[in-house]
Amino acid sequence: MSVMISMILLRESCELPASTIERELRQRYPDLSASLESNEGGVPSFKLKEGTAMLAHMPAPIPWSELEGPCATSLLWKDATEEVQRHECHILVTLLSEQNEIEQSTLLTKTTAAVLAACDAAMGVYWGNATLVIPKQIFLDFAEQVLPLGPPLDIWVDFRVGWQTKTVSGGFTQGMEALGHMELETQESPEKPGDLRDRLQGVARYLLQNGPVIRDGDTIGEDAREKIRVIYSDSAFGNDKRVMRLQYEAQAKPWWKLW
Repeated sequence: MSVMISMILLRESCELPASTIERELRQRYPDLSASLESNEGGVPSFKLKEGTAMLAHMPAPIPWSELEGPCATSLLWKDATEEVQRHECHILVTLLSEQNEIEQSTLLTKTTAAVLAACDAAMGVYWGNATLVIPKQIFLDFAEQVLPLGPPLDIWVDFRVGWQTKTVSGGFTQGMEALGHMELETQESPEKPGDLRDRLQGVARYLLQNGPVIRDGDTIGEDAREKIRVIYSDSAFGNDKRVMRLQYEAQAKPWWKLW
């Protein structure tokens, strides 16, 4: 049995509407066979087909020291730094399940979406596995529109990219480990940050759909000329675990030249 959590930011304190949450779970996700198992002490517990979800109202805000970085770099929450600081308390959503990491993340996403929809005071979600803050409606949209089609990468994984110099970019992921995979990194990429983000997303999506099939030393690329070697290595960005580093290999120069 493994545990996975999310946190729902509240603009004001409120009682957890257990019956409303149960209704949202059943209406939105009938496949979960959700039922309210207990509400002792105002702490709702829901029995799901593949696990148990427990909710706890936390009377204090999430420490700003934990949220400041995610707010400053958020792409999904435009005014996160200003708005997130206004939350007064939060809901801790705890999921216990024997599923694999992707299945458990899917179940947690569905449960979190149901709680969001049931709580008028909810502002958004802190997805701690990826250190992401996501506004309420965007999280609901991803849960409703993207999740049925495949992993909603933008709310599960943080793709942090940027220029390293005027000509090369670098970046890393946060959240792949929680999905059962190594984090991705690269330095000195010739691609622009936006293109590098797309690159990392493509690799992440491939891994989530196909499993850990990219081995140490494998090359990836969109065609035969594009060679990017994957190296299992120590992190260059402070991660204490091994990562998959994308190493861009220079294309072979033609033997001829123009005068």
